[in-house]
Amino acid sequence: MNQIEYYNQLIRKYFANLASEEEQEQMRGLMNDPTFLQAWEKIWKEQSYPIQPKEYPDLQRMLGDILSDPRIGKSTSSELATTERPFIFFRKWWQIAALFLATCGAALWGYDTYRTNDVNTNVLVSARPIVPGTDKAVIILENGQQIDLSLIKGDTVIDQGEYLITKDSKGQISYSLKDVSVQTNKVAYNTIITPKGGEYNLEMADGSLVQLNAGSKIKYPVRFIGGTRSVDLEGEAYFEIAKMESGGKRVPFVVTSGTQTLEVLGTHFNIKNFGDHIVTTLIEGKVKLSFADVALKEQVLVPNDQVVFNASRATIKKEQVDPFYSLAWKNGNFAFDNASIQSVMDEVARWYDVEVKYEDQLEGQHFSGTISRYENIDKLLKTISFAGGVHFERKGRRIHVLK
Repeated sequence: MNQIEYYNQLIRKYFANLASEEEQEQMRGLMNDPTFLQAWEKIWKEQSYPIQPKEYPDLQRMLGDILSDPRIGKSTSSELATTERPFIFFRKWWQIAALFLATCGAALWGYDTYRTNDVNTNVLVSARPIVPGTDKAVIILENGQQIDLSLIKGDTVIDQGEYLITKDSKGQISYSLKDVSVQTNKVAYNTIITPKGGEYNLEMADGSLVQLNAGSKIKYPVRFIGGTRSVDLEGEAYFEIAKMESGGKRVPFVVTSGTQTLEVLGTHFNIKNFGDHIVTTLIEGKVKLSFADVALKEQVLVPNDQVVFNASRATIKKEQVDPFYSLAWKNGNFAFDNASIQSVMDEVARWYDVEVKYEDQLEGQHFSGTISRYENIDKLLKTISFAGGVHFERKGRRIHVLK
């Protein structure tokens, strides 16, 4: 996950009231970072909805009221007339802007709450709140020991004898060998499992990065030896593969997902493996897909290629796509392009850890749109209901889908 993606996730968690005290403190320290502030403004604008209300709050008047506030007016006016202290002015200005955006957000939220109550979705609110997914996973060591990563604080090192497991301040797990000169033929494997409502980031021993989506599992070696790097994936993950050489030759990276095998040398790609369908989307570089069924031809993918492999029917569909929709989850969003309501609700169920029941035949019901993965569950359902032509009833953690 790069810096901008991390900022986006941090800000969305803040808007959804899911940011920890540590994360909130980190955000306060970023108020002078232009990149962070641009991300803040962008995500705040995403809170708007496709239907325009009859009368939005007068944002210019609201900003004027803030600027005229005696608590900030004096310091602001003096700094506006000073050219020798641009840094302080910049900092104070964004403090005002942050207050302005927060005020606008509160006003728009109040309006939206009033508006969405008119949408006929029949959502029955549960006493137990349903919240979006967070960084949580279990790591299973070679000896079978299980460690709940959500219980380990940031900047913690776990000593495993020959190697160290580090959880950094952003929650990412990485591996390092105590003595890289030690030669061994023994390969130890770890497994990370994300539950429903969880996701996690991993940096493997070769420097390759993996972002694991909810309800997923990856098994990998703690160090790569030999002529091939291999991992096993169930569920969905985004990979950024680091290049690795041995004896002057590049070492290929292999991802096995069910009966599909993907081989790369260094590239970025997304694999989604739930049920019978395995969807592989290439972002950068080149990969080769092969299959256990020898009747199926190998597939070589170039950027923006997507292959959908139906394991039960032994069929392959390959086409050029916009990778935005495949990568939306790793950037903190749901994004769908004419997706069936079943596909949409499968994503919702995994992320919010809820059960979905279909009460009616829903043929031809499709949904297109983008919404934050950190949205309130009831607000999310109302948005889908409006755009997708369906209705919902929520009873506890069970969501009933109706025409």
